[in-house]
Amino acid sequence: MKSLGEKFRILRQKKGVNQKAMADLLQISIPAYSKLETSITDPNFSRISQIAEVHGLTLRELLDVGEEGVNEQTQLIEQLKKKVGELEASVIRLQSKLIDLYDQEDRRKSSN
Repeated sequence: MKSLGEKFRILRQKKGVNQKAMADLLQISIPAYSKLETSITDPNFSRISQIAEVHGLTLRELLDVGEEGVNEQTQLIEQLKKKVGELEASVIRLQSKLIDLYDQEDRRKSSN
């Protein structure tokens, strides 16, 4: 299991920025950020939340970084969410068609 510092480093590298840029985003000094990445300093909850926000991640996603099995689960969850969204859209289209059919039937009955 990767330490939080390792996860911070992985995310920073994926973002393509140096430690100075991350320190600036977090409004802390470069040495303070370096200590977070090297796990010399343990971050508090608000700092972890801030780092997650800088990377556009939820806390869970931040904690899952670099954990291969968890990433597979996250990908599966995302695929399932997408499928559910597609199915919901299909249900909405079918409901709309059903309403149209009821309207047509009502108009037909009214005209007779």
